[in-house]
Amino acid sequence: MQGLKRVEGFLMLLAFFMAPLAARADTVEIRFSPSLVGAADYRPGKAGLPAVLLLHGFLQTRNAPPMSRLADALSDAGYPVLVPTLSLGVSRRNKSLSCEAVHKHTLQDDLQEVHQWVNWLASHGHQRIVMIGHSSGAKDILAYLAGTPNAPVERAILVGITPIAVDAGQYRQAHAEKPLAPAQVLPLRRFTMAYCKNNYVATVPAYLSYADWTADLIVSRLGKTRVPLDIVFGTKDQVAPPAWQARLMKTRVPVTLIENAGHFFDGEHEFELNDRVGEILKKKLH
Repeated sequence: MQGLKRVEGFLMLLAFFMAPLAARADTVEIRFSPSLVGAADYRPGKAGLPAVLLLHGFLQTRNAPPMSRLADALSDAGYPVLVPTLSLGVSRRNKSLSCEAVHKHTLQDDLQEVHQWVNWLASHGHQRIVMIGHSSGAKDILAYLAGTPNAPVERAILVGITPIAVDAGQYRQAHAEKPLAPAQVLPLRRFTMAYCKNNYVATVPAYLSYADWTADLIVSRLGKTRVPLDIVFGTKDQVAPPAWQARLMKTRVPVTLIENAGHFFDGEHEFELNDRVGEILKKKLH
């Protein structure tokens, strides 16, 4: 019995020292303003491989799948990996933000944070950078690249990119009421956005900064960035609007379909997502 316990203890110790690199992320921070600090997980990886920045979906954090699981897989494969959490106005945010919270953050705020994280990678010696985002995180990456033509990024992979769901009537009314003076004190309203059903609390400009990225705008931006794009999409995506997959297939961006995968690529589709992303990363850039 004592011998068995010694063997078990040895195996546990061995497992600890052989734990994958993905389990040993360092927390790094950027001070965006005197009162706002952003945080990310960073794994250095192997020299010679591009650094990969992964961005989570709507109101989530860097710990949310599928990006958190993909980050582990890429780190295990040797890639340097940076996984930030968008602050959404909350320093060192480590929990998903509720619909009922006051959402004063804007898409422009998010993109500025993304820009600073890209610059962080570049300043830490990563001359090759790849961006991967899921859902609204994919839309954020597209918006960032469309608005930052000189970004030091060599390619981007948009996983499950889809327009965010809004109420058409609220959207029209918000545009009709959009204030002309951005400095004025604005009232808070309740909106429908994604899974927040009439309980997303924000000002009209903050709401519109996200809602204005409609299906038409996403399609118009795809294929028009300097950075080569790829799309990975699940054929059973339950979040995307009807016919969205067909519309993506008509763009000039290569689309990799994962059969029967839902929006979050859970279950066995997690491994398919990891494999497809790995294949895309190995493709030669033209």
